[in-house]
Amino acid sequence: MSANKENNLVQAYLELNKFCQSSDYERALKAAGKILQIAPNEQKAFHCKVVCFLQLHNFKEALATLTNAKNSALAADLLFEKAYAQYRLNSPKEALQTVDSAPELTPALKELRAQILYRLEQYQDCYNLYRDLLKNTTDEYEDERKANMAAVVANLAALNPTSELPQFDENTYELAYNSGSTLAMRGKYNEALSVLKRAEQACSESVIDDGGTEEEAKEEAAIIRVQQAYCLQQINREKEAATIYQNILKDKPSDQALVAIASNNIIVINRDTNVFDSRKRMKAATADGLEHKLNSRQRAVITYNQAILSIYSNQPDFCKQCCVKLVRDFGEDRRAAIVEASSLVKEGKASQAVSLLLKHGGTLTLAAVQILLVNGDRKAAIKLLQESEYKHRPGVVGVLCTLLCADNELEKASLMFDELYEHVKNDAERMKLYRGAWRGAARCHGRAGRAGAAARAHEALAAVEPRDARSLARLVKALAAADPPRARSLAEQLPPLDQLETKIDIDALESSKWMMGAKVVKKTVQSKQEQSPGTPGSELGQKKKTKRKRNSKLPPNADLSKPPDPERWLPKYERTAYRKRRGIRRDVIKGSQGMSTTATDQYDMSKQQTTPTPATSAKSPRVEVKQTESAWQRKQQQKKKGKGRKW
Repeated sequence: MSANKENNLVQAYLELNKFCQSSDYERALKAAGKILQIAPNEQKAFHCKVVCFLQLHNFKEALATLTNAKNSALAADLLFEKAYAQYRLNSPKEALQTVDSAPELTPALKELRAQILYRLEQYQDCYNLYRDLLKNTTDEYEDERKANMAAVVANLAALNPTSELPQFDENTYELAYNSGSTLAMRGKYNEALSVLKRAEQACSESVIDDGGTEEEAKEEAAIIRVQQAYCLQQINREKEAATIYQNILKDKPSDQALVAIASNNIIVINRDTNVFDSRKRMKAATADGLEHKLNSRQRAVITYNQAILSIYSNQPDFCKQCCVKLVRDFGEDRRAAIVEASSLVKEGKASQAVSLLLKHGGTLTLAAVQILLVNGDRKAAIKLLQESEYKHRPGVVGVLCTLLCADNELEKASLMFDELYEHVKNDAERMKLYRGAWRGAARCHGRAGRAGAAARAHEALAAVEPRDARSLARLVKALAAADPPRARSLAEQLPPLDQLETKIDIDALESSKWMMGAKVVKKTVQSKQEQSPGTPGSELGQKKKTKRKRNSKLPPNADLSKPPDPERWLPKYERTAYRKRRGIRRDVIKGSQGMSTTATDQYDMSKQQTTPTPATSAKSPRVEVKQTESAWQRKQQQKKKGKGRKW
């Protein structure tokens, strides 16, 4: 290499070093390119170029540079950079293959492999790898590794809530948040709430201590508050949870996954109300790009809610598409069948819904039975239950008994209990679980007229509850007719009557009205006591109750020597003595404007002298002089006239 070329190379490396130390990666990228122009085989310059692409988030260019056939020799040892570029381009499977192809797993490759396994939802392998890293690595990133491991533990708790998992110290708010999430996944929501509140407080203090603003602290703690709202929602405090979700969404957070989860949970709270708002929220929950930010469990829940929302929105075709997606992408065939059957029932296609559910069998058979019962097909429902694998379950036995008795099939119901008894008679634990079934069996056998079967049911109940005197008494009663000697021997085991019941009201039992209820008896006894005459002389000791006299209120200037004014209750303007206030009367000119006084007198009819006509001048043969009535009298007459009116 010539001296001039070597000097240029040294100068370019000095520039590259300067730009890298100042984190000016754009100029560092140009400096690395200049070095590669001078010496194309410079390994360090090529490495710096790839790192600059990664720092500038230009992962496509970095991967293209590494996979270029011309650079195969230079890129042979840069497996970490290649795998990281693939991981950031949402190709975790290819990234895992690249990491596994490395001759040796360095600590950096192990860390990257753990993140790739987390993205691929292989949580157990990821947990084992992080545990190895924490055991064999000590550096300044130990808290971050613990936080990542705590996140893995939270997901493991979601998959298996009863598994034994480690606990972490809440040194940082990330660790506290993941610890609270683990408790929430285990169903301990109240404990999780207290831990998450501490995490939120620690998060706000940490951001402000680092020089951040309150708005930045609020945005950083948004994910913690969403988890708090989820815990509140799970313990049926939905109003508080909805308020938190809405306040977070009002702030328009930049985290797309956070917006999707909050929107989905609001949809769940809305249910079949406010469908328009739910559809708007569903658009945010199903935006593009979320498939790489949410795990499969979260995406399956959102798709499931989307299918249910389409039923509320009367979109059966779209509901079917969502069900197909549930089966194809997430393997949720049973949940998809339930949703699709619900959509078919709403369309009035109950028979198709039943056929769809019966194809999957299992517990979906019970859903098919429910559809048949809603549609009134009781016989088909009974047949399905009798043929199902759950016919010996206590709940199913109770339903069958109710349905058969409703159809007056008492003999079939009695035989069903016989079959149940033969099925579980050799299992003592199951016999205890069926104590309620034996009570129902005894009643059913009694109604069917099978005294022996009823006695056997009572005997089974007394065997599983030996200390229950009531069960033993029922057994004695059942055996009294069929096997009197045994009934007597069992009756001797019953406790005395005074130990069973000490407060027996003989008079109430002998009363003829005891069947009418306690309230009627009490009223009858009380009325009899009031009607019965007392003993002679008992009235002497009793004092008569005297009514307290109240003084009438009079006005301070009242004159009791004069009668009261009859108009005292009338309004002032209706009284006889009331006079209107008279003002100064001005001359009123009647007529049109501009008319003279002479013309006014001419056309003023009140001043004209008219000649009386024969009709008006005829005198009345009798003239009655009316006395002036007072206003109070007029008021009384109006009241009398208006009495019969109905308004």
